[in-house]
Amino acid sequence: MKIAVFVPSRPHFGNILTQLPFFCALKAEYPEANIEIWSKFEQSKVLHAVDAVSSIINYKKFSFFRLVNELKAHKYDAVYNLYSGSDKVHAAIKLSNIKQSFGHSSNKLHKYCYLHYLHINKGFQYIANSHLTLLNTVRGQNYAPNIIKSLVDANTRKEGEGLTLLPGGGAGDYKRWDLTHYLATAEQIATHYPKLSVINWVLGPDEKHYEESIPSKIANVPTKIHHCPTVSELIELALSSKLSIANDCGPTHIFQMLTVPLITLWGWKNKEASPYSTMSEWFYSHENSWAVAPNEEDKCINSITVDKVSALALAQLKR
Repeated sequence: MKIAVFVPSRPHFGNILTQLPFFCALKAEYPEANIEIWSKFEQSKVLHAVDAVSSIINYKKFSFFRLVNELKAHKYDAVYNLYSGSDKVHAAIKLSNIKQSFGHSSNKLHKYCYLHYLHINKGFQYIANSHLTLLNTVRGQNYAPNIIKSLVDANTRKEGEGLTLLPGGGAGDYKRWDLTHYLATAEQIATHYPKLSVINWVLGPDEKHYEESIPSKIANVPTKIHHCPTVSELIELALSSKLSIANDCGPTHIFQMLTVPLITLWGWKNKEASPYSTMSEWFYSHENSWAVAPNEEDKCINSITVDKVSALALAQLKR
């Protein structure tokens, strides 16, 4: 069987990671299928790297008519469209005459483009669940985002007493809780939670310079720095952490989707753009997740105090 999947037109690491549960579930439903991603960005190769798909087709420069003709030429048995905001893609799928076509969007007119269409309003749920809802509805299943744990060997999973910190924020400084706050929080936690075995630091390319400020030990607890970990390494790290504290950055979605204990810190982009609307699609609420936003007066992520985050962290560790 040959399946095409159109993915959202956003190149950000976090957006791509939230597509992982869909592809893991799709592979579970069609284990022998040849699954091809249709994307406008090379960054989607992250999905290829974890064996979630067979190949990636970049159609960024395709005209509408070339897109239709290419879809016909590939002779797909089925197509799933996760790119809900593109009228061009909806129409191309309609004209390609692929018998099994499935898509979702917030525009009910798109229902005429598919064998099975699902109407989903933006901001209704965590974005990974929006993608999964389409597959769950079509196949009568109940897959959840934590299906991504299937990407690592169950025998290698380790439970531990580690604290993992993710101080990244590729979208800008408004998403970055200061490194000094993370260091002070780690010290308070390590001092008051003696069971802590290691303090992990996840650093991306924009945080490489943080390394010189991170000591080898904090309150006698060893630290370990993870430079640009792979998706599989992030999954293993999340599953082995007793608690994680993170900015709203790409790798944080791995921790969210695995429903591990997690405190996320949110910033205001400007005085008019609060994090609350963003949370509706990008924060995954569960029993052990906590979202901390700045106070209304300052509207700045660094107005979140170390004492507040530390107290919440210690409360979660002792639950």
